[in-house]
Amino acid sequence: MPKEIIISLIGSFAAILVAIAGALLTYRNNMALRKKALKEDHYIEYIKSVHNHAAINTQNSLQQYVLSRDKLFIIASEQVIKNILLYEAAIETKNNKEHDYYLTELIKSIRKDLSLGNKNLPLLSFKKSMPI
Repeated sequence: MPKEIIISLIGSFAAILVAIAGALLTYRNNMALRKKALKEDHYIEYIKSVHNHAAINTQNSLQQYVLSRDKLFIIASEQVIKNILLYEAAIETKNNKEHDYYLTELIKSIRKDLSLGNKNLPLLSFKKSMPI
């Protein structure tokens, strides 16, 4: 077999490998972005349901909270799930400082899961809406 044909075959094979590697990397990156967007949507839904349940405290708000929390059990990181359970336990104590501490820890773990910074994040608490 002539030398030129061998070089052409090696070049073609290398080009195919580079194309496959590029496609795999693009697919992996696309899946990571979609997963992050899905997590963001579920986290926002969860925070809304926590706030609404704290503000309204009806059977419907509790059902929405439980549904959004259960969705997070599928997609959230292990640390977020642990912090959700700790936060729920803190709600039972009716101690505002403990509640605010675990709420802050929960928000920090969500932000970490979304690759957001937590530098100098203050102690967080929910405020009830005031009628205008």
